[in-house]
Amino acid sequence: MSLTKSDLTSKVHEKVGLTCAESLQYVNSFFELVKIESEKYGILKFSGFGSFIVKEKSKRKGRNPKNGKTLYIKERKVLRFKPSNVLRAELNKKP
Repeated sequence: MSLTKSDLTSKVHEKVGLTCAESLQYVNSFFELVKIESEKYGILKFSGFGSFIVKEKSKRKGRNPKNGKTLYIKERKVLRFKPSNVLRAELNKKP
């Protein structure tokens, strides 16, 4: 299952009781915060939930699967999520 921004907005609307427009504004603000703080510090920790970590990938050689030609993949930054031990324990709880 994937959770879209619209689904998340609806859930905030139901749980908190804000209007749909206000809920969307809060969801957009959260995503913007994650983006800005991750760019600024390289790591964003949410206690009891997990961390968003910016990793830098170096330039590397790759292969086009369509035609088999060698190409070079540019260096880039990727955002990784590492769940906290609390979240892992909750997910692995036996029923």
